[in-house]
Amino acid sequence: MVKYLYVEIAGALRDDIQKGVYEIHQKLPSETDLANHFSTTRLTIRKAIDLLVKQQVVVRDRNRGTYVLATQSKISSGSSGLVGFTEAAKQFQLDVSTRVLDLRRTIVYPDYVASKLDLAPQEPVWQIERLRMTDGEAMTHEQIYLKQKILPELTAHEAQGSLYRLIEQTVPIGYANQELEAVVLEKGLSDLLETAPGQPAFLAHTVAYSMDGYPILYDNSHYRADKYTFHNILQREH
Repeated sequence: MVKYLYVEIAGALRDDIQKGVYEIHQKLPSETDLANHFSTTRLTIRKAIDLLVKQQVVVRDRNRGTYVLATQSKISSGSSGLVGFTEAAKQFQLDVSTRVLDLRRTIVYPDYVASKLDLAPQEPVWQIERLRMTDGEAMTHEQIYLKQKILPELTAHEAQGSLYRLIEQTVPIGYANQELEAVVLEKGLSDLLETAPGQPAFLAHTVAYSMDGYPILYDNSHYRADKYTFHNILQREH
């Protein structure tokens, strides 16, 4: 995969911030100084800073410069658009691992799944249950239904990685519709997520669509509320 220079520079600056080279609330060097430091153009630096702003690592003030934001203790989904768990966690320099608890091809699924995915009668899907972890700590429990025709052959090894990236080898993902609920964890899920029963969590119902608007994947995921947050930008109509 091609990695653009501005992405590498953004990563280097993010590493420096995490190492304390630039501390919270500290002003970053000017675009000119950073361009000289990285032997590149101000435009490339500007794109790197734009990426860090989207990732909520820094904040830019047109008149005063760019400043380091306070460290975020939770993984934030949505701040960089539509990304999967793996992509969101890696933005925070976390090591991601996955336990595939169940993987089966089935034509037996709830009616709401058939409706969400616009399935034909007895159309086969992959039913995937996964536990997602960062730095060895359980974070998210996923129950996923994926149209089998999108990935005719899916192995447990492949299901350990990013399904979004796997899907996009054949079908570009365009957007997702997501609904969130505040819930408390029952014992079975709390055991999997290594927390006490009754602890708060987010339950996210997500339908991912292709670029031309066809549903691909339906996901019910429980996220630990003490480790994960969701970020949305809401625009007011005028």
